[in-house]
Amino acid sequence: MKMPKCFRKMIAVLMVVLTLCPCIANAAYATLEYGSRGNDVLKLQQALKALGYDPNGTDGKFGRGTEKAVKQYQKAMGLTADGKAGNKTLTKLYAEAEDNSSNSSTAPIVPDVTGGLATSTNPNTIKYGESGSRVRELQTALKLLGYNPGIVDGKFGKGTLSAVMAFQKDNGLTADGLAGSQTQQVLYAKAAQVSGSGSSSSDSSSTSAPTTSTSSGFTRTLRRGYTGSDVKEVQTRLKALGYYKLNVDGVYGNGSIAAVKAFQKANGLTADGLVGKQTYTALFSASVNGNTSSPETPAPEISNTPVPQPTPDTSASTGTYATLSYGAKGTEVKKLQQALKDLKYNVGVDGAYGALTQAAVQAFQKRNGLTPDGVAGSSTLELLYSGKGIEADPNDDNGMSLPDGVGYADGPSTSQVQLLHWYNQVKPTVKGGSRLTVFDPATNLQWTLRVLSPGRHCDSEPLTATDTKIMYKAFGNKNTWTPKPVYVLLPDGRWSLATTHNVPHESQSIKDNEFNGHLCVHFLRDMDECKQKDPDYGVTNQNAIRKKWKEMTGITVD
Repeated sequence: MKMPKCFRKMIAVLMVVLTLCPCIANAAYATLEYGSRGNDVLKLQQALKALGYDPNGTDGKFGRGTEKAVKQYQKAMGLTADGKAGNKTLTKLYAEAEDNSSNSSTAPIVPDVTGGLATSTNPNTIKYGESGSRVRELQTALKLLGYNPGIVDGKFGKGTLSAVMAFQKDNGLTADGLAGSQTQQVLYAKAAQVSGSGSSSSDSSSTSAPTTSTSSGFTRTLRRGYTGSDVKEVQTRLKALGYYKLNVDGVYGNGSIAAVKAFQKANGLTADGLVGKQTYTALFSASVNGNTSSPETPAPEISNTPVPQPTPDTSASTGTYATLSYGAKGTEVKKLQQALKDLKYNVGVDGAYGALTQAAVQAFQKRNGLTPDGVAGSSTLELLYSGKGIEADPNDDNGMSLPDGVGYADGPSTSQVQLLHWYNQVKPTVKGGSRLTVFDPATNLQWTLRVLSPGRHCDSEPLTATDTKIMYKAFGNKNTWTPKPVYVLLPDGRWSLATTHNVPHESQSIKDNEFNGHLCVHFLRDMDECKQKDPDYGVTNQNAIRKKWKEMTGITVD
């Protein structure tokens, strides 16, 4: 049957329109969702990745990673965040991806301290190696929110990369270190809120700038655990005013908080211990009120029977002894630790006030009728150094106890454990933020670490305070650098022999795990390479790994 002439003309016109406007022909996209597969999913994943939303692989399989990336994109675009890529989502996504690709060149390969390669084709993305005003703005916002990028110099280096990744992890974003449109949107919104409202009720009103300080000015609200030059600046000022009695160490801990609270109370501010804009301004004001309080009355003598009612230990004391608290370091901490050790409290003498020292102080305070807050204030130190303190209870584990059965696991069989090479087999599978399960065959205890940064070995942190306690229990509740052979479950499901210690040192990203720093996990390396680059502690760990492997298998590794 011959088609009427009028219909043939209509079809011809329609074909011309579709040829000139291919977007009309492709206007309706089929919905893609969890479980979908094929080239359409691959196209979706590629577009998401190009815009900075990581689908966890571009394999044409719509899994949980792709679903999460779709939700993130939908949320950022004001769409219904259901994780299903329907016509509306896909139309907007592909249009934006096409705009970006037409305005960008080949994606540069960017060095990534997580051990992988971070790439982006989005010209709006700020990434490692870049410099300029956009980077400076990024660094300023990160610092305002408490993520330390190092010096605000407009150069996107490792410090800025680590700060971006930390911010991304804390805000449910893909922690790839790329400051894409979504990361920037969340970051600048939060920074605007902080800079506009201050830290608390005591910091909400606008005030004039400091008049007596040559400081760099208020850049962020100081909170527990923050470190940096601005913390040192505040500590120095508090010390000059008579509120702060500790060393100026740049760590905003209990001593700093107590000093700030005392300052705020004396100057008519809400005593919340946070240094926001109003507190900072008052601190450097010409009319500031200094500390005029009298020294604390010495603690009374205590018998060998614990006092039933606790006596508060003023952490902001102006008595003979400067308050020591978690995070403090130096000779005064060593003196504290040695005195505790002499009374048979379980603590190492290393000059670092970490979780074990804090637990030992709490045990001493509890045993001697003081408030067990873990802060060594004047009352605690006077009693401790008086020679009249009560010795440790031999049945007490310094508060590091765990509920029955917590931390114990069956672990892998010896045959499941491999001797994997760090550079060739392990490092390519881990990155910053990866989680490692550690099993100690000597105690059958198991805990979780989060990777901080993989380098010549794997810098890691206990994931939670419970993981810290389990780990300490495996080490006999002692800090030690002596390598412990352990089995480590990698993100790809393989178990490998490794060694680790439990001494917290240097940088950290987790603030509430009761572990003041990070630790090191060592895997097998070539001995010649290790002797050249890590001739001391690195070789010690390699020898421990080889010794344990021979015990397990009878095989000698050169």
